[in-house]
This record gives sequence, C-alpha cells and structure tokens, in this order.
Amino acid sequence: MSKPSVFEGPVVVVGGGVAGLVTAHLLAERGARVVVIEKCAEVGGLARSFTYDGFVFDIGPHRFHTENPNIRTYLDRMLKGNATLFPRRSEVYFQGKYYRWPLHPKNLVQLPVPLAVKSAVDLAVNGRKTYGNDNFEDYVLRQYGPTLYEHFFKGYSIKFLGIHPKETHPDWAKVGINRAIIDDKLQMQNLAQLAKSTFLQFQKAEIDFMYPKGGLHVTWQRVSAALQALGGRILTSTSARLEAVGDRIEAVYAGDERIEPSVVIWTAPLTLACKQLDISVPNLPYLATLIFNVLVRGDGPREYQWCYYGADDIIFSRASIPKFFSDDTCPPGTTGYCLEVTCREGDERWRHAERLTDWVVADLIRVGLVTNRKDVIDVHVERVPETYPIYHKDYPAQLDRARRSLQKYENLQLAGRTGMFWYNNMDHSMENAMQLSRRLLKDSGVTDTDEAALAGGIGLASAQSAAG
Repeated sequence: MSKPSVFEGPVVVVGGGVAGLVTAHLLAERGARVVVIEKCAEVGGLARSFTYDGFVFDIGPHRFHTENPNIRTYLDRMLKGNATLFPRRSEVYFQGKYYRWPLHPKNLVQLPVPLAVKSAVDLAVNGRKTYGNDNFEDYVLRQYGPTLYEHFFKGYSIKFLGIHPKETHPDWAKVGINRAIIDDKLQMQNLAQLAKSTFLQFQKAEIDFMYPKGGLHVTWQRVSAALQALGGRILTSTSARLEAVGDRIEAVYAGDERIEPSVVIWTAPLTLACKQLDISVPNLPYLATLIFNVLVRGDGPREYQWCYYGADDIIFSRASIPKFFSDDTCPPGTTGYCLEVTCREGDERWRHAERLTDWVVADLIRVGLVTNRKDVIDVHVERVPETYPIYHKDYPAQLDRARRSLQKYENLQLAGRTGMFWYNNMDHSMENAMQLSRRLLKDSGVTDTDEAALAGGIGLASAQSAAG
C-alpha cells in the first residue's frame, strides 16, 4: 500500500501551536491544502501571548536559541529583522539569596559554608558509591551527590511535579537540566561537569537569544498570515474530533464541519487521540500551569529574564520579566512579572486560582521583587492545561503502547510537545516540524526538498507546480 500523499486532499493539523503552525506553513508552501484546527481563540499553543493595557506576557520565559541554522533561517524569513537579540540573564533563588544561573564562580563564595564543604566532599567520594538507575532520585544522587539532591533537586522536583523523585523517571532529570541550561556547550550532567562548567564561566560570553519585538505572538501572527496567504485555513475556538474507518482516519470534525483528510497531523494531547479512537487511554498525565501576570509600577530591583524559586514555602516555581526580552512589552516606568504555579487541571488550585493572588503578591514582596502592595496595578490569572508531560517511572512503557496503537492509522502523524508526550522547547518543535514536513513531502513524491530549502522557502514555484 502506498503512503498517503499530502496532495490527495486537505492536510488537517489539529493544534495551532509551534509544531502544528510551522508544519502547516511549510506544507502549504509546497502546494498542500491545509486546515489548522485550534481550540483556543489564539494560535501559538504553549507559546502564545496574553496582552492587557499595554502589557504583553508569554506562558513563561520563551525565546529562540538554536544551534540549527535552518531554524534561524526560518525565523529570519518570518520576522524580517523585527526581533531583539540579547545575552542571557537568568538566576536561581536559593536560601534567601540570588545566584546567577548557570552558576558563576563568584557565586560560590555566597554559598553557605557547610553546603559548599559537603558538596565538595560529594565530588570527591560520590564516584565510589553505588546507586540505582530507575528513578529521578537515584539519578540525581549518582550525578550530583546527596547534598545538592537534598537541598535543591528534591524539593524543587516535588514542588514542580507534585510527585516524589522516587516515582519520577530519570529522563525528567536529564531533559529538565538540559532545558534549564539551554547552552549546548555547557555540560552539567554530573557534579564534576557542574564544577567544570561553573569555572568555565570566568571567560565565557553569554549566549544570545532572539525574541520578536512586541511579544512572542508576533511570530505566530506572521506565520499564520503567510499560511492564509497561501490559501490555508485556520479555525480557532474550535474543537477537533477524529473518525476512523479501518486503518485510516476517514474524517476530522472541526466543530460541525466534516473534513475528509489526506493526512492528519495531531499535536493535541496524545491521550485525547487515544480516547477519540477508542484506544485504551494510557497513564500519561500532563501538568497544568497557573500563570499569574502581575502589572507593577516601577522598574523592579532585578534584571533577570527568568529565575527559579525552589523553596516549597514560595508559591511560584519560576518568574520571568518580559521587558528584558523586549522593552516594548510594558509601558515605560512599569514592570510585568509572569509567575508560574504548577497544578493538575481540575484540582483545588486550578478551580480556585484567584484565591491565590494575595499569596502570590506576598511572595513577590518576600523575594524582593516588589516593595509595596500599592505598587501592584493588577494581577491577571490564566489557566493553561497540558503544559508539561509528567514522566512517572513507567511512562516509557505507557508511551510505547500508545504509539504502537496509533501507528495502525496510516495517515495519522504525531507531532509537538503534547502530541508526542515530549518535554521540549520551541526550537525543538520547529525542528520537529521541518523533519516531519520533509518526510511527508518525500512520501508524496517531492524528492528535492531538504530542510534548508524548507526553512528558506527555496524552490517554492517548482514544488507547487509539481503538486499540481
């Protein structure tokens, strides 16, 4: 049986997040008819923005940084210079003090002496100890030693995920540290590498990030406009439902509209696809996030772009300051703070998030970001479901079973963070979109399209001509 062609009928993309939008745009440029179905009122998924009274907030600290030149080429093509470039400034708040993150040698003198001494001892003797390898706790103990585990990793993990490190898969530690570090040149996968990377910071220039002027949503507005100019459709505030016959997705319902697709690209939660197709729903839960966007008078005392707050008596786990990504994300003389509180969709925090507002403001004062409640102009609460996949101990087996069950549908493709149950960044989603687009086009008979050509929009006329 031949593989489904993206040119046989409409390509339906379920989910208008980063992976879905970029895939839809790249396929439309090659002549495919594309329909994007997005349940929210705005596209962008977990990378969308919120705006109020001249303030712009994202869902946490989003910015572009990649070693892949094709992604940079695509962004340059979409943003056309409408972006800021800036060095990273991130911190961690630990035992009442702020430390640069990744750690800098000058921070070492700030550490409490007993903690520094015990960490040094761990570095010397930890290699001779034996630990297991089947959970987050074992991984961190083996890589960083008991001191850092007890004082930082354990508490932060429980606070953020809501499950004990003994019940968390070691993959969460591996990818979580990489996502927090960002810089591929820094190796921090164990205590020795941490020490080495810390001292390398003496001469290291900060890596540059890219961020669109006016807010992250500007990127997706431009991708959406380019897609629609090619005839692509974007249906927002619309739910999608799959209908299968045999080993094929026969129809996708966008609200009341029935669409018969050539290919379905699914970036919504993998568990929802299983439910709609009457497949046993795997135990693959997602974390939800409450976003408290705080509008404040004044410039604020710290100039980090984002900071981690691991203490369990501080309600938020991370704070970001949009104006240090682009200074036009708030009016002059003000500051916006984006504060993240994790929960589960439907739990007590989720249902009564507004009741936490006073606690959030009190903790902002406690950590020194606000001096007086009177400086707070307003607080906006946003509920964001399915923000992080939860890597519990048996998630690989559950994920493998779900993927195998969904593979029977020849014209169904999984993509993006929630569709693949994958803890990734925007850059990874864009790379995923390019790889998927190239593969689908190759399966459809377009053999001369590589990722560099896709990223740069090269060869569009010949590709569209070949598509008919």
